[in-house]
Amino acid sequence: MRISYFNYHYDIDGAAIGAATQVRDLAAALTRLGHRVDLQFRTAKPAAGPPREYLGLKQVRWLRRFGHIPRLVQRNLPLMREERRLLANFKPDVVLAVSSYCNVSALAAARSCSIPFVLFAEAPLEYEYSLFYPQYHRYPLVGRGLEGINVRLAQRVICISEVLKGYLMRYGAPAMKLQVIPNGVDHHAFAPGTPDESLKEKLALQSRVVIGYIGSFEFFAGVPGFVAMARAICEADRRVVFFFVGEGRARLEIQRRAAALGLMDHFRFIGRVPHDQVPAYLRVMDIVVSPYRHEYLFYNSPMKLLEYMAMGKATVSTALGQIKEVVADGINGMLYEPGNYASMGAKLLELVRTPKLRQQLGLNARKTIEDNWTWDLQAARLARVLQQVLTS
Repeated sequence: MRISYFNYHYDIDGAAIGAATQVRDLAAALTRLGHRVDLQFRTAKPAAGPPREYLGLKQVRWLRRFGHIPRLVQRNLPLMREERRLLANFKPDVVLAVSSYCNVSALAAARSCSIPFVLFAEAPLEYEYSLFYPQYHRYPLVGRGLEGINVRLAQRVICISEVLKGYLMRYGAPAMKLQVIPNGVDHHAFAPGTPDESLKEKLALQSRVVIGYIGSFEFFAGVPGFVAMARAICEADRRVVFFFVGEGRARLEIQRRAAALGLMDHFRFIGRVPHDQVPAYLRVMDIVVSPYRHEYLFYNSPMKLLEYMAMGKATVSTALGQIKEVVADGINGMLYEPGNYASMGAKLLELVRTPKLRQQLGLNARKTIEDNWTWDLQAARLARVLQQVLTS
């Protein structure tokens, strides 16, 4: 098949690096299957040069608040014109487009060229904007209306989780149109290996038991409870170090609270690292945590959890959504109920004191990924759906 693959992430080397990695890995897996993929980052921030100034209008607070969504709607027209040219040049069999708030340009371009359109839905967009972007006036009828148009008019909608599928069914599309294909992991890049001793020395991790976290801190749960739990573990076993890789407000709060409690000998912090360096940092960790927030619709298909497990790490995760489909408690990882830091701490301390259990959970986690959660497997499932669209 010839697949035009459009997405609309902006800061693909920063805040949206995880989403950009997902897009690239899925495109690479489709290519390995023999398909031709024209991958287009349609609205990515320029890699070099000064940012667009918009005549200084973004500095006008009220205009930025009330004008953001209208600007997203307005840009559909120039995007659609460009995408029609891209489709005319590449001549795809199908258009695959990642959902983006107030965007219908790919749908319009595909329909105007009589090419089947498949929507790849990563998030409940109108809900997400209401929750995470309070700085913008929402115009909910506009956001909800355009999201519904994409869902209803697409030939198929790929959802990354069952929770997201349930959310999108509110728009009246037949359930059979919505297909669940979760995220995957590059199990070749993320594979068990020997820790880099020079990196351990640089981070002062020799002879320590390392409990780690890598990723965005946007969804990190309950910092006060987490730090109190970490303090108890460090008091119970002085070898323990908590090691955090990434940026975000929760990370700064963890750092501030740890310093106030005199715990900095047991805490390490570094900022965001390039994605290709993540495996090296995971290899110096003995145990990893996925403490996701639970006070919102947990629609995620968490890629970091899959990367942890592909690396053969013993993982302690919040029992939420798709996580419960991936992790079997005590078999290939450990689960705790949201907000139950006593349970989380008990499971972490058991893993700290039982290296054999860490090893067994890690081996089972790696096998789980190889059997069900690689990008190659997910791309094959996606390709079958795209082929069904072409023959239906």
